[in-house]
Amino acid sequence: MPHQILTRLVEKARAELAADARALAGQIQKVEQSLQDLRAQQQKLEEVVASRLEELGKVEIPSGGMTVTPGGGAVIEQVLAGVRDLITATLPEQALEVLTDEGAKLGVRSAVFDVRGKAAWGSSARGFAGLSDKAFRGVVVQLAQDTPFRTCFETAGHVDTNAQGLKKYRNILDKLQPGPQDTILLLPVRSAGSVSAIFYADTGGKSEPLPVDALKILSEFAGAQLDRLMALSGGIAPAPATEPQEVEAEPVPETAAEPVEAEPISVPLPEPAEELSAPEPPSVPIIGDSVPVEAVAPPPPAPAAAPAAGFDVSSLSEEEQKGHRDAKRFAKLLVSEIELYNKAKVQDGRKNQDLYKRLKSDIDRSRQTYEKRFGKTVGKQVDYFHEELVRILASSDAMALGSEYPGPTV
Repeated sequence: MPHQILTRLVEKARAELAADARALAGQIQKVEQSLQDLRAQQQKLEEVVASRLEELGKVEIPSGGMTVTPGGGAVIEQVLAGVRDLITATLPEQALEVLTDEGAKLGVRSAVFDVRGKAAWGSSARGFAGLSDKAFRGVVVQLAQDTPFRTCFETAGHVDTNAQGLKKYRNILDKLQPGPQDTILLLPVRSAGSVSAIFYADTGGKSEPLPVDALKILSEFAGAQLDRLMALSGGIAPAPATEPQEVEAEPVPETAAEPVEAEPISVPLPEPAEELSAPEPPSVPIIGDSVPVEAVAPPPPAPAAAPAAGFDVSSLSEEEQKGHRDAKRFAKLLVSEIELYNKAKVQDGRKNQDLYKRLKSDIDRSRQTYEKRFGKTVGKQVDYFHEELVRILASSDAMALGSEYPGPTV
């Protein structure tokens, strides 16, 4: 009888382990498929960029008042630099800011509107005298009206217009102040199968035409970067880092301003599973058939994980606890991205215990991004970025970060 019980326990354990292994294998397969899809998208995008750059090299395109002769490389180099900057963005709002920055470097006044529901909200603007990003975020464009913005959103194609074409948007004309002779270009920023932002560019009183092809390339890459960031975060788009601004004109109904949740395009990586071990044999005295068999007690429940860095998160309000969950998830995303793109350095750094020395620029840049978003709130209580560095990058060995690592901020 004791032998039969032990055999059943072992068989049950094997069946459970096999089921867990099959489930994990299925998740791995889905992740691999998602990575293959992303590589295919990247290859397709690179082909489009190569074609567009070839076209740029054949025509004369002014860049900030500088004449570019046929075959000249000034605009091409600027576009390539812009693409590199877009790839380094770690937040959606950063990608949109880079897009406006690169538009300004091409000599045009540029702005980006973040599409949420049936409205587009001001996100960032460059080249407009006296207009700060904070003030621009109060500009709202309703997409329900028959306007160039709606056409750009619904067709996912570029739209040429002018100040007269935007006469229904008094708030845009007041803030951006395009001249009556200015050419205005609206470009879609496509992400997750839809238009997630609209890129605005105008000539700002200059007589030179807009560098349309260059701006199209930057818009395409901005959308690709948004897709990549969403894939790395498991389809969860991070919340805006800034506080909502009051709408100065054209208030939008509450239902129209709600953000639209995009369908995930990638399968989130599973949380590291606890190490599985074979069950201990039951404590059964084997004396004879007449000895009663003791019931095998179930294993005691695992103790609750200690609060991070000794901080009791459970004592906080639900809203504050959510902030901690968001910070931890965001730190995990940043550190996972460092590991993803620096596998060889990470492996050598763990071996030689000098991870920070090898990845200083990546770690410091991601640390700055984390502090910018959570440093004044959660960052004063728990350093989740440090915890994820230790857990993910250093494989739970803090010494692997090396002697040059400054340590946690809390």
